[in-house]
Amino acid sequence: MQKRSTMTILFVFFMLLSLVSLLFLYYAHTTPIEETLVTSSYAYGYEGIYDYTVALRPNTIYDNKTSLKPGEGTIYRRITDHIDVDFTYFFGGDLMANFTIKYITREYVQTTSWEKQITEFPEEIIESSGYNLNFSINNIPTILPSSILLIVNKINVDTGMSLSDYNLNITIEMHIEAKTSAGTVEEDFVPSLKVDFKGTLDQGEIISITGLEYTKTGGITKTEKIYQAWVEQQRNISYGFSTVSFFGLAVSIWFYTTNRPRKPPEAEKLIEEIIGPYEEIIVEAGQKQLSKPATTITMKTLEDLVKVADTIGKPILHTYEAPETHVFSIIDGDTQYKFATTISIVQKRKEEIVEEEEDE
Repeated sequence: MQKRSTMTILFVFFMLLSLVSLLFLYYAHTTPIEETLVTSSYAYGYEGIYDYTVALRPNTIYDNKTSLKPGEGTIYRRITDHIDVDFTYFFGGDLMANFTIKYITREYVQTTSWEKQITEFPEEIIESSGYNLNFSINNIPTILPSSILLIVNKINVDTGMSLSDYNLNITIEMHIEAKTSAGTVEEDFVPSLKVDFKGTLDQGEIISITGLEYTKTGGITKTEKIYQAWVEQQRNISYGFSTVSFFGLAVSIWFYTTNRPRKPPEAEKLIEEIIGPYEEIIVEAGQKQLSKPATTITMKTLEDLVKVADTIGKPILHTYEAPETHVFSIIDGDTQYKFATTISIVQKRKEEIVEEEEDE
């Protein structure tokens, strides 16, 4: 019995140990053996800002006001003489840089059906160095609404269209290059100013200007793969730990299953095992005796009763008394030799013999 308890404890121990080793194994393999470290080597940002001034003709809408800046009011085409536009560019970073900026300014007149370029300036190049770069483009052509309308009307005549809505697009196509100790930044930047000419019944002929501000940030990053030796060590430990725990579990399962208590035999089989060696001298008898003997001698074991039967040459009678008592007896005149036992006693004795054999 003690051996059985020890095997049960070992089985539970290795089962829990195997569960822990599985968790350890999972954790060791979900931790990457290489860590990706991303660091910023150079951070920068830039912005491009358009600004405009609308020169007004004498009018009754804005009284004595002669010009409008962004956000100061609705721009009506009929009272607009011209629009002056300029552009400011700023670039800033956290390292010294050698800048080369190339840009071309173009103007397009556009409708929903066609587009025509009306102006293109030669490429300009700006070179500078430092942490920051700041410059303005002041040579953008003045916008003359009457001239734009004249171009649109000519194209309408050529195409046979009658379009009242059109726009003027001003684009500055820039190529930015900034050389730093961390590397080189190269980007294309195309800020575009859109001047829409519209005519509506509720608002009249108005000019709306959009695309005034553009901003962007970026950087140069450095990516490193860092080998984590401790992760590999952890994995090797998990392999050893798992091998030991699984081997121990397998062995304990084998011992546990091979040494588990045998299933108690059925009552009939137990009685057959008792009677088997002596079946030649044991006779099944009825449940009741016709007369009670004068003297009853109780024997300690069935073997002792068998000896008596051999001595006096009498058979052994086997009777059953519910619920589980079996009586073996010899009738010799007025004397009865008797041995009685129960299934529970026989079963318990059989288990004790098995445990004694296992302990040996």
